Amino acid sequence: MSGPGIQLPPEDPRAKVIEIVRAPAFFLLCTGVLNVIFNILGFVLAALNVTSPFAGPGGAPLELSGSLALMLLVGILCGVLSAWGALSALNLKGYGLATVGGITALYILSPGCVVGVPVAVWMLFTLRRDGVREAFRS
Repeated sequence: MSGPGIQLPPEDPRAKVIEIVRAPAFFLLCTGVLNVIFNILGFVLAALNVTSPFAGPGGAPLELSGSLALMLLVGILCGVLSAWGALSALNLKGYGLATVGGITALYILSPGCVVGVPVAVWMLFTLRRDGVREAFRS
């Protein structure tokens, strides 16, 4: 067995569950990291007053307002929680944290939502499969 997360011998009853959880947890980890990077980049671009490429010709530069800063901070927090939940799922520790990680990847005010929503849904459905919760307990 190879891949991220804990390595279990084939005779361990949790080995099947880690194979089920490994792919969505890895993609959730990638999504969380992307959300953190995108939101930090948003802070940098707003601090530098860079004009958005979506503003069109003569568009106004981004300004770091209170609402934009709050949106970016929440995006960073959601990205960190998603990555933390994914690492928790990869180690089969903390079922609740893995669920919170999946839910926070659904934060749609970040550019990472394009990837985050399908990955989060996949992770949440995977966590609801038979035997997965029990594997986190043992």
